[in-house]
Amino acid sequence: MAIRKITPSYLSPTLLFFLLLMTSFLAACSSKVPQISVEPPLQDLGTQPQQMINLVFEVKNIGNADLVIEKVSISCECTSAELEKDSIPPGETAKLTAKFDPVEDNLFGDIQRIIYLRSNDPVTPEAEAEFRVIIENPEG
Repeated sequence: MAIRKITPSYLSPTLLFFLLLMTSFLAACSSKVPQISVEPPLQDLGTQPQQMINLVFEVKNIGNADLVIEKVSISCECTSAELEKDSIPPGETAKLTAKFDPVEDNLFGDIQRIIYLRSNDPVTPEAEAEFRVIIENPEG
């Protein structure tokens, strides 16, 4: 029985392809990125009287690197929002509190407001926390 010698010229393309495939796979598995999740993403408050409304959302980092919230902004000046911390480690949460004051501008009817969270999440660089409410007309 003859022993066939495998020369590097036959092995090189196959070995190179395999090494490239393994390197790509390992790089994808080891990449650490943050991932933002807002719960609930939408709060439907139904019908409410024209008074201050307090809301709480949970911002969670479901990624495997620190999530950094760079900016919190609002869609209307009648709403304020505050995040308890700007950096959220993997697997942890931060409380986002919001206040909506329809009295200040005599707002009533169907209202929708959005809180924007800009972060270092590469997939979702700007997440949203939203609420909807129907404010009763104070004059009936």
